[in-house]
Amino acid sequence: MNLKEHYNKLYQESIRKISSDNYEIDPMLHADNDNRFGVSLLIRPPLEIKNEIQKFLNQLKCIEPDQYYYPNSDIHITVLSIISCYEGLKLSNLNVPDYVGLIEESLKRSKHYHKLYRRYRFAILCYDTRIYGGQ
Repeated sequence: MNLKEHYNKLYQESIRKISSDNYEIDPMLHADNDNRFGVSLLIRPPLEIKNEIQKFLNQLKCIEPDQYYYPNSDIHITVLSIISCYEGLKLSNLNVPDYVGLIEESLKRSKHYHKLYRRYRFAILCYDTRIYGGQ
């Protein structure tokens, strides 16, 4: 797959949909009864990178002050969606150590694993869509 072509196609499709008002907003985005959960692999950048991100976000806030912006405590990179959000997912029904072990084993195969592991905190997160729904 040619990633440049793929993302360009996604971009062009998005522009077309937004321009023609042909898009959907998640109806549960701000719902108090949204009980969807998922599991993702995250990277939490070190403080110096988060601070640089905040400098950029502060510039954006001047342009679009009503947009939601992540505080430093929430800045992350989603590396992999392990289980997509759905209603009824419970962390207690998952064998989290098995997921952690499998992911760590896969990451260790990367020649950059030790460099990345020292620099970034990896986390497997069972998340609530209300937290990352763009409040």
